[in-house]
Order: sequence, then structure tokens, then C-alpha cells
Amino acid sequence: MSKHPSEPEAAGANRRIRVSIYSVPTARQHRVLVAAARLRVTLDERLGRATPAETKALAKDAL
Repeated sequence: MSKHPSEPEAAGANRRIRVSIYSVPTARQHRVLVAAARLRVTLDERLGRATPAETKALAKDAL
């Protein structure tokens, strides 16, 4: 069975937001990054892992 060229390689293919370090993220991109940082901090706390300071600072930003 052949796949259509527009189908992802795997059903659960990783989707990441890529923001150039040289550009300022849009408001929508910033909200998504803040929400992801908050989830990362929560997960790290529950798993007992250390969270990078940069991620913690981003998580404190207002949505």
C-alpha cells in the first residue's frame, strides 16, 4: 500500500514550532511557547527532574 506524498512519515509524527532566534515570535507563537514551557515545568516537577532556568522564566510570562 503506498502512502500519499502529503501524509506524515508516522501517525504520531513530531510537530514542533520552529522560531528563528533572529526573529521576534508573533503573539500566537509566544503564547504557544509559554504554554509549552508551563507544561514542561509541571512535568519536570512531577518527575523530579531539573528544569532549565530559561524554561522557568518563559513559563512565568503572561499568556
